This record gives sequence, structure tokens and C-alpha cells, in this order.
Amino acid sequence: MSRTSLSLRSDRTLLIGDATEINLTKHLSTRGVGPVGQGERGRGFYVHMITAVDADAKQILGCAYQYPWVRQAAPEHETRTHRHYRPRESQVWEQSAQLIGLPPASHHWVHVGGSGADLFTFWEVCRHLECDFVIRICQDRLVRLPADQQEAGKILQHLQTLAQSPPAQDAQVMHVQAEHRRPARDALLQVSWALVLVQPPLHGASWDKQELPLWVVRVWEPKPPVGAEPLEWMLLTTIPVDGPQQAWQRTHWYAWRWLAEDFHHALKTGCQIEARQMRSVEALMRLLGMVTPMALRLLALREIAQTAPQTDATQVLSNEVVQVVAHLVKRPTAKMTANELWHTIASLGGYFNRKSDGPPGWKTLWRGWIYVQTVLQGVHLAASLSPS
Repeated sequence: MSRTSLSLRSDRTLLIGDATEINLTKHLSTRGVGPVGQGERGRGFYVHMITAVDADAKQILGCAYQYPWVRQAAPEHETRTHRHYRPRESQVWEQSAQLIGLPPASHHWVHVGGSGADLFTFWEVCRHLECDFVIRICQDRLVRLPADQQEAGKILQHLQTLAQSPPAQDAQVMHVQAEHRRPARDALLQVSWALVLVQPPLHGASWDKQELPLWVVRVWEPKPPVGAEPLEWMLLTTIPVDGPQQAWQRTHWYAWRWLAEDFHHALKTGCQIEARQMRSVEALMRLLGMVTPMALRLLALREIAQTAPQTDATQVLSNEVVQVVAHLVKRPTAKMTANELWHTIASLGGYFNRKSDGPPGWKTLWRGWIYVQTVLQGVHLAASLSPS
């Protein structure tokens, strides 16, 4: 488990949570692995991570929380009662919120999660910690509308049915990132929203057994391209939604979850955490704590290079790193931008940087970064040696 200190600039910080599996099936001699993958046929461990992102600037601030764990196989002949009292993996959401704790004065944490965060107990923990959240729902919970909006004879309704009832209240073109087999594309989306009072589970987990006032935001694609699956998100948030601007803001916050997925790509494709020849899962977990800050730094560099390419390179990475990179390619440090720094580091790792090439991949960017760090270490060593 790791947590880093964050430099807060705006009054809201998104805490984007996501989990991934580290598949070590090919490493037959690695000790301490557990089941992973579809059907749990693989071997490895899981990592839950909370990435802190500035809610206004979309700037990556660092790692707020990281928790690796090994899945344990269910005991043989386990009864339903025993399973109810056994610790659940989903509790990692509650634990992460509790360990991150209360936000600083005059600041707000906003936990952002996918369907794995559709947990009533997690929402209750956020409320007790005075934190907000934006999560995607997967359970069709019982809700009721405020008294002045209830229909006669309809006190309790199902959440998903109610969310689909309001007509579209606004429309916007939004870029949707690639996911699984769905390519990236621009989609015309519609949005609607409503205030609902979510009821606590009748037989499920709940601390207070009190209803929660939340806003449901439904985003959907009325006319998807031929052969494409229409996009639809149903989101729940504690932050009031009074108009289309606020509804789209919550939607964009949820869409930024792809930053967490990109971090996983950096970890697996760039750092190649799954290819490391370590003797035990414990050793890999320690390595994970070392490479996570580097992977996040490269992710932040790539994000700034793509969204604000003319940013001065020294505002993204340290001045000594920029100087080393500039010296290696014989370019003046003062004129290097974030986009040039991104491409140059990748070129030191094997990226050709031709006009016909796409953007740098994680492999070349990681190799270039390791090379730059090696040279920088030599610079520090040379500076520490006394003249002969």
C-alpha cells in the first residue's frame, strides 16, 4: 500500500479508482500467486489504485492510494452464511476512502468509480467523511422521488427505469476513448438528470439504513454508427445537478477514468511489470511501489504534451532532466516544449518520430526514460567525484 502527498491547486480533486490484474501465469516459479483472469484460470495478483486528478485542469497530481492483494480461493463447502461474513474484495473501496480520509479545509474530494463502486456502504463512508462521488451504477436499486414529484400510487420505483423516463434535456458531441473492441470515436450524446432518494438495501450491507439523496445522470447515444453498440452511462453523484453544464461536468469527470486505464497500460506495456522475473509476489509488490511514481510521471507528461503541447518542458519535469534530454540531442533547453520533450524521450528509447508515425508508445517512452535516468545518475556521480 502506498500514498503520496498531493499538491492541490483547485478546490476539487478527483480520486479516480480502478483495479487491474497482474497476470503471472507464465512465471511458474513465482511464489504467493492467486487466481486471476476469466474463469480464474490464470495466476497472479490484483492492484487497486486511486489516481488524484485536478478537477478543473485535468492535471494528474499523483497516487493517493494503492493496494495490491492476492485473491484467495473460496473454502470448500462454504455456506452462504460463512460467505456473508468473509471479507469481500469490494471492501477495498471503503478502505481506500477511509485511509485517504477527510479532505483539507475548503477542499473537496470527489471519488470517481465504475460499476465496482456501486456499493451502498461505500457511499455511506463517503458521506461520513464529507466526500463526494460520481459512480456508474449497475444495480437497479429502489428509489423514491421527492414528495412534490411523486406520482399517485408510485412511492418506490426502480432506479434504472426512473432514469430512463425523463426526456433528453441537452445534447453534446463528446470524444469517447477506445475500450476493449470499441474504437475511439466522436459520439453525439444526450443527457438527462433527476434527484432521487436511494433506499438502503433491505437485506444487503448498510451501516445506517437511511436513504441517500443523490442525483442520477443518464448519458446515452440515440443514433450510434452502423454496427456499433450505443453508448449509455447511468451515473450517481452526491453533487447537485441543476442544469446541463453541471450534468456534462459530472459526465466528463467519469469519462476521465480512462486515465487510470492508461496508467495500467504504462505499468504493463512500458514497465512490463508482468514480465519481471521476480521470485515472489511480495517482491513484485515492492517493485510496484517503485515504478508507480515513474509511470504516473510519464502519464502526466503525455497528457500535458497532448492537451497543452506548447507548455514549457521545465514545468512538466525537473530542470535537470530537461537539460540532460536537451544535451543528448544537442538542442537548447530554453526552447523545448512538453510535446518536444515527450517525443524526444521516446526517440531515445527507439521511437523513430517520423511524420507518418503515430504518437509514441509506452515501450519506447519507458526505455527512453530509463536511459535518461541512467545518464542523469552518471551526471550526479561525476559531480560527486573529486578532481584527480
